[in-house]
Parts: sequence; C-alpha cells; structure tokens
Amino acid sequence: MKILFWDIDGTLLKTAKAGLYAFEEAVSEALHTKVDFTTIKTAGMTDYYISHQILLLATGREPSVHEICNLVSLYEKILPSHLASRKGHLTPSVKDILIYLQQNPDYVSLILTGNTEFGAKAKLRQYELDSFFNFSSSAFCDNCFNRREISKQALVKLQQHYPQVPLDQVYVIGDTPNDIDCGKAIGVQTIAVATGGYTLQELQDHSPWWAVSTLPSPQEFAEHLERRK
Repeated sequence: MKILFWDIDGTLLKTAKAGLYAFEEAVSEALHTKVDFTTIKTAGMTDYYISHQILLLATGREPSVHEICNLVSLYEKILPSHLASRKGHLTPSVKDILIYLQQNPDYVSLILTGNTEFGAKAKLRQYELDSFFNFSSSAFCDNCFNRREISKQALVKLQQHYPQVPLDQVYVIGDTPNDIDCGKAIGVQTIAVATGGYTLQELQDHSPWWAVSTLPSPQEFAEHLERRK
C-alpha cells in the first residue's frame, strides 16, 4: 500500500486567488482597512500564518492569538462565496490521477495542507474533488502556524491509521519548498510539481525525491512510484 498526502492550492487546483479575496474582505469587515497582499508571502503558508501577517501589517503590532483566530473564522465564512464567483481550475492530470488511485486499493489519497479543515473541504467540494480523499486521516492547519507542525500531525495520523505502511511508501505532493520540507521533516518521499508559484528549478534546488513541471498521466505517475532512486 502507498499513502499519498496531497497539498491543495497550486498542486490540485487553482482558485484564481479566491482565498486572498476572502481574506481581503475579512480584514476589511473586521478592521475597516485594506492590506497590500503583494507584500505577504502566501504560497506554502498556513491560513493562520497568513492571518497573522495580515493583522501585523494592518495594525502595526503583534496580533493576539484571539485576533488571528477570529480573522480566520471570518475568512472561512466568506470563502465559499469567493470560490463560487472566481473561475479557477484543476491542474493538469489531477482528476485522472485521483480517479486511477481511487480505483486501486493499493493507494490511499489524503490531504496535507496549510488550509484549515473547513477551507480545504470548501475548496475541494467546489472543484468536485472531495470524494477522493479520506479526511479523517488527513492533516490541516487548524491551530497551527507552521507547516512542519502539520506534517507532525500527519505522521501521528499515519501511525494510528496505517501502522503497517513503511515511510518509504508514503509521499507528500506539493508545489512549494514548504511542501518538500514537510515531507522531509517526517522522513517520507517528496514529489514537487511546478504548477504553483515556483519554477521546476527552484523546486529541484530543495532536492525532492521527484520533481516535474506538471503531473504526468496516471499510468506514468503510478509507474514512477514503483521506482527507487
């Protein structure tokens, strides 16, 4: 059996920045101000980290945990409407690969994301991918600011639900260096795909197990998982 932890934004799909527009509306509603999002690094970051950076920029002071959580909660309420109004899309080959994996009992697809559980489910539901994942064994950013904390959650769930699966049969798939770091932090294989904001070379510089410009066909994808480098 092989376990695949998928990142969402930039890896499975692109929401046409629906999340940023939702955060923009949330901060406008909460603080009656605007924030220059171009100064905030969002790719590969958690929703709580992004909320922290927005509040820091908007107020000029260190926000409290309560303020950060409140902004995330407001963002979650606003997010579905922005997902519905923006014209995003799936990344190449993703739907075909997920269908292929779902039809094969030797594969389990999970989520490892910087999104909150609510945000992750909202995005996957909007793009009709939610049925491909086991959410009870997935890892989200709820109450986490750092991606490594999420990878530790993923490892705990992995050991609880799939103790028979060795770590060399577990993969983290993402489009940022943070995704690669997440996988390496828990000793699993890392697959980097340059469909987000990083080039293939930038991802290769972080030495993932496998790096591709876009995901290949389901057959080629599965064949590569059988290889050992």
